[in-house]
Amino acid sequence: MDVDETVIGQDGTSAALEPYSAEWWQERTTVELRDIIKRGFSLGPTYDGAVAETERRAREALRRIRDQNDSTARRNAKLRLIVLGAILAIVLVIGLVEWLTV
Repeated sequence: MDVDETVIGQDGTSAALEPYSAEWWQERTTVELRDIIKRGFSLGPTYDGAVAETERRAREALRRIRDQNDSTARRNAKLRLIVLGAILAIVLVIGLVEWLTV
């Protein structure tokens, strides 16, 4: 059993991951996945699993980037509204001062 295939449970006991299960694939490093993919189609289901895990990780990274961009866009829109509100308030104050002094 390889060190990468052993996990420590919440109760402190170690349990082996079932080979090629979802948890097993998630424990593989990017380098390990790349090496499996480099070996090609001859590995059959192992190749397919490595490709699927790589695609899952890419989707998660893309989702994180999109979420970050969405929050940045919301923050920028809020800042624009605050600035426009401040400009409107200044224009109103100037207008009132000019109107009252005439």
